[in-house]
Amino acid sequence: MKLDQFLHEHLVFTYQNFKKWKSKQGKANDFSLHTMLHYHVKKGKLLLLRRGLYAVVPPGSTPENLKVDSYLIAAKASTDSVLGYHTALELHGLAYSSFEQFTFLTQQKIKPFEIVNQWYQPIFFQSILIKNKNIFFGTEVINRQGLDIKITNVSRTFVDVLDRIDLSGGLEEVSRSVENIVILDIDMVIKYCLMLKNSRLAAKVGFFLEQRKGVFAVTDKQLQSLLAAKPKSPQYLSKNLLKDCQYIKKWNLMIPKQILNKTWEEPNAKF
Repeated sequence: MKLDQFLHEHLVFTYQNFKKWKSKQGKANDFSLHTMLHYHVKKGKLLLLRRGLYAVVPPGSTPENLKVDSYLIAAKASTDSVLGYHTALELHGLAYSSFEQFTFLTQQKIKPFEIVNQWYQPIFFQSILIKNKNIFFGTEVINRQGLDIKITNVSRTFVDVLDRIDLSGGLEEVSRSVENIVILDIDMVIKYCLMLKNSRLAAKVGFFLEQRKGVFAVTDKQLQSLLAAKPKSPQYLSKNLLKDCQYIKKWNLMIPKQILNKTWEEPNAKF
């Protein structure tokens, strides 16, 4: 494969992607690779987005006017990147609101970064998934602008946004977004949720599934495994929303009344 073909197939790529490609040709000297990339950046054929991350500048465009797809940047920011949380909600067409933050899961130590006023937030895969080698459970590959990118599927995203409301726009955003879901693989949701071994999460997932029991066609038998995993003592749906809650004994959860009544008057709070 010639360089032009590589660039045609990799509109956004990391240095490691490039090195892996060159290694297959038996040419992977770091100095020569960096020299080659620097040359093409200088010639305006490549745009250096951040250290080790490049975008291809198509013919007729310039690095100055190039608008790189933000989802591609997040998806290619690391070699194992998986778009998740609110970013996954957006790509699945389920998010109530659009954000300027793009969240991706990775095992690599990457600091958050900003490109053209947009924030990119790397999040480590859950430790229990790393331990059990299940980091890609509930993920899928989609095509965006000719590139294959990994994203958490709707079932995993449903669990993840309830697990990390802080990464998903807040309680109102999560609640409204969940209401946009009309098709859900309930068995996968439950399997993934129990895989995380988090009793409060099991109760949250069970509560929200029950709220849309008719839409999702959830059976009592399916909910039973989540009920068995619920916390033994009452827990708050959000540890930072402790006032004006109602105790739901079935799930041992303290639920903000704004969620039960759908008043959507969420205070400014972190979750």
